[in-house]
Amino acid sequence: MRLAPLAITIALVANVGAAPRAGKVVRVERRPHGLTGTPRYCTVSTVDLVGYCITAKPPEIGDRMTVIDSQRVLGVIRITQVQPLGDGCQQGLVWMTQGLLDSGDLQSPQGQMIGVVDVPLDARSAKLVAVDKTPTGHPWGTDMIYAIDGNSDGSVDLEFVQFQCDDAGAQSINATSSCYEVWATMPGRGLEKLRGERLRNCY
Repeated sequence: MRLAPLAITIALVANVGAAPRAGKVVRVERRPHGLTGTPRYCTVSTVDLVGYCITAKPPEIGDRMTVIDSQRVLGVIRITQVQPLGDGCQQGLVWMTQGLLDSGDLQSPQGQMIGVVDVPLDARSAKLVAVDKTPTGHPWGTDMIYAIDGNSDGSVDLEFVQFQCDDAGAQSINATSSCYEVWATMPGRGLEKLRGERLRNCY
């Protein structure tokens, strides 16, 4: 997964022997290499395959959720049910999923474990990896990070980051919300933020 930015292509068209015509600016939005959907993560129960996801775009029935830990891809869950979990703010950001195990075995996870949707992974080598800094620039240890090496090339491809924040989305010790961000690696530039979502503390 590689992220390319909005690119501005300027085409200058000229006829031989004639004055050049006005250029045209074309804005092209590109996505990370290999990323065709909206990457999301969910916590998953190995007992009943129930998942809890915080995202503005919920998983859909029929989606495949790939479950990975710090060693390997554990398995793939086919989502059979999705329902919203309400809160005092009615934010529509928390979803509970139920699924069936399509492949693999989730009974012996090693270290951290999450389920991901719309994240391209090499089933033979993808895993969660440890990192020693956060892409947010916050002090180390204040963010919860799930970092993914999607093809075992030794580099981080995607990071899901969670931290306590205020109403403006800034990290705060007087937090009113939890902020969730998705970061992807862009060629030559490192990690850049794809999106951020804020879940206000309304429970």
